[in-house]
Amino acid sequence: MDKYRHFFDIDPDFFPAVNADVIKKNPNLWKKFYPHSTFVKLLKQTVDILTRKQKLNIWVEGAYGTGKSHAVLTLKRLLDANEQDTKEYFNQFKLDKDLCNKFVGAKNKGKIITVHRYGSSSIHGDNDLILAIQESVEMALQAAGINNAGSDALKTGIIKYLSNDENKQMFEILVKGSYSELFGGDSVDDIIKNLQTYKDQSLQTLMGKIFKVANEKQIKAFSLDADGLVDWLREVIHANEITSLIFIWDEFTEYFNNNVHHLTGFQRLLELSETEPFCFIAVTHKSEALFADTDSDKNKILGRFIRPTCEIQLPENMAFKLMGEALQKVTDEVIVEEWEELQLDLCDRTVESRKLVQQMAKIDEKELAAILPIHPYAASLLKHIATSFESNQRSMFDFIKNDRGEDLKGFQWFIDNIGPDDDNPLLTIEMLWGFFYDMGKDNLAHNIRVILDYYPRIISTKQLNSEEKRILKAVLMLQAISTELHDSVELFYANERNLSNAFEGSDLENNRSVSCAEKLVRDGILYKKRLQGDKFVFSVLTGEMDSNKIEEQKKQFEKTNTSTLINEGFLAESIQLPAALRLRYKIEAMFASMTDFPRVQMVGARQASSVS
Repeated sequence: MDKYRHFFDIDPDFFPAVNADVIKKNPNLWKKFYPHSTFVKLLKQTVDILTRKQKLNIWVEGAYGTGKSHAVLTLKRLLDANEQDTKEYFNQFKLDKDLCNKFVGAKNKGKIITVHRYGSSSIHGDNDLILAIQESVEMALQAAGINNAGSDALKTGIIKYLSNDENKQMFEILVKGSYSELFGGDSVDDIIKNLQTYKDQSLQTLMGKIFKVANEKQIKAFSLDADGLVDWLREVIHANEITSLIFIWDEFTEYFNNNVHHLTGFQRLLELSETEPFCFIAVTHKSEALFADTDSDKNKILGRFIRPTCEIQLPENMAFKLMGEALQKVTDEVIVEEWEELQLDLCDRTVESRKLVQQMAKIDEKELAAILPIHPYAASLLKHIATSFESNQRSMFDFIKNDRGEDLKGFQWFIDNIGPDDDNPLLTIEMLWGFFYDMGKDNLAHNIRVILDYYPRIISTKQLNSEEKRILKAVLMLQAISTELHDSVELFYANERNLSNAFEGSDLENNRSVSCAEKLVRDGILYKKRLQGDKFVFSVLTGEMDSNKIEEQKKQFEKTNTSTLINEGFLAESIQLPAALRLRYKIEAMFASMTDFPRVQMVGARQASSVS
């Protein structure tokens, strides 16, 4: 039979990530955004803001690929929409009727202006921040059909300054001298004329040039300070009879990176919410982690936002639905029929694992079948490991739709090289390794990388066959994600059941994966970490120790018998082991006791009578 490529026609332009341009081209796309619990929390916070129950700002955060941009754009559209469209959205997804009534009621109290801005990499200092906010508010007013009755303070102030004869002569020397190339030979009169006529990007570029001169020559008169901006916003709100001005700034993370020690102007802006119906919605990948604990601005900034922050998460069921949409199939009727028969066979091969994942993700059979030939366990792990990246270059959709070649072995490589007749016809969890670790480890969350880093260290000193390498990767990935989730999801425990189910339907089914893991234990590569009762997980020893201390401990252990260690609690029960491994395990047990991790308990043959 053909390789899987025969059945798939994945669109390389498939964009699950939604930004302003995508919604502009698809104006009703917001109506398809599923309002999961974290989005409902955002709606409730917004109602509190609109009704002035809360006089703070809102911080939306979340990892790459969790749908933050889609969420805040959906919020904007709900605020802008008429009453009928708003109610239809709430009814379509069977949202709480009381919340719907509160949301609609708050909207009907007056004029709401929503501002949306994307990206902050160009914001360096208060001048850039003030200009960007002023420009965005002006555009939002124009889009709402409002002729702003407020003053264009910043631009007007510069024109007024340059129109003064003495100031014009001074600035003329600069633009005709050392800054002549920057302004292309324009005179001050030309600059004034351009300020009066330019709009949008042209105006922003010109203002940027003027600010460059102002910053370098310390011309303070050009600057509208933070107090001036706040006064201008207050004037805009009152002059235009606005009942709520909501400013959404998506991808705002880089603002903090660029201005980490210069946040005074931003703080002043946030204070406006106390006295005026203004709310700044910051959208970033993280919040508290943007600041050092010693940063004096940390509490001042975070204190201006509703706490806890609104963390947007991608629910399991949504992740599976989006994966299914990304795995587009060929539309030829004959091939479709062929795929449906094959799909049934793949489902039959993964009965137990499908049942467990289905329960955990709360999805139906159709949605779970749509992600085949990705193994159910691999699909679930895919979502979590992709979310742990501090970069959007390793999203689960990037894994599916982009061909990264032999080195990374993403889904495109898989369907080009694997077919339903291969020994392993499923994309199992260890196949995620190349894409997410070999070429992406630098952007992995620390807690995950510190565990996955054991693999190259182990294979550099141990001779493992291909099957052992696959199982070692699987155990490490399960252990890493479980650790990241604080061991809260039993599906990711690296125990016998999960390891067996993770390879159900593959060439390592029928407990071959577990047998291989047991061999890695006997070889001293893995150990069994006891959980509760008779339960345990396969694990690598985690934690760090200075090499000099390790040598000291080795010498100490050489003089210590096993029974003493047992009495001290390092070995919880008798272990029947080859003599060559006994000392190694004693050392590893002591290492574990000296780390921040729970005390290691080696689990051996339960019926062993003694340790010689």
